Amino acid sequence: SLKKMITHKITVTSQKCDGFMAASTKTIPSLDTVNIPHHGPEVYNNIWQKIRSIWSYIYHNYYHSFDYFHIGGDDLYLLVENLRLYLESEDIQRATHLNDDNSTGTTILQKQVPLYLGRKFAHHGDKNRPFNSGGSGYTLNKAALKLLVASLPHCHPRAVTSAEDVMVAACLRRMGVFPYDSTKDEDGGERFMHFTPGFHLTYRPGGGKSSEDWYLAYSVGELKLGYDHCSERSVAFHYVRGDLMKRMHAI
Repeated sequence: SLKKMITHKITVTSQKCDGFMAASTKTIPSLDTVNIPHHGPEVYNNIWQKIRSIWSYIYHNYYHSFDYFHIGGDDLYLLVENLRLYLESEDIQRATHLNDDNSTGTTILQKQVPLYLGRKFAHHGDKNRPFNSGGSGYTLNKAALKLLVASLPHCHPRAVTSAEDVMVAACLRRMGVFPYDSTKDEDGGERFMHFTPGFHLTYRPGGGKSSEDWYLAYSVGELKLGYDHCSERSVAFHYVRGDLMKRMHAI
């Protein structure tokens, strides 16, 4: 049920966030759900239209309240503490706030650089069409959010597809924004995981399953295996539901 599903999220994620909202077809204040209408039917293959409406709603209601915005589905397990540490890291702070010393030795704070963070994939292996996987969710800073919403009226406004992550990347690309070069840690471990911990632990290329084949083809750069695949400071895992989410949260 909707209540059970959202309760999981409230228990394991939302209490650690600076802000939390669940997009829905019903507004229920006690569950932090908000009815956000969208074009077209309420079906999986229309997720792109849902995401367009969600990001527009977030921009118009929360843009001035937060520095970063992370979006994901109901089967996303987000380690908020690790996401916060990553966003506060020197790497990300340097990337989003470019500083320049002028001749007088003073520091000038330049315009915020748009950041689009997540599990970087190459669409069908095409490195010219990178996108961040929607499975593990992706994070936008304020500058990226503003550009994304500005692009939406003219970027595939009537398209019907479940590939919302590919579409978001296409719209940001039109605005000159690409997935951050690498969200891996210093050892090459992934921070944003498209599958569960168990899958990544046992995954080996060429395992014979179509899901494994596309994962190898879409991956960018070296793909570490086994215990080396996931960062010790992992941020997110996908396909985590119900009891598994509770178990992971309890560890």
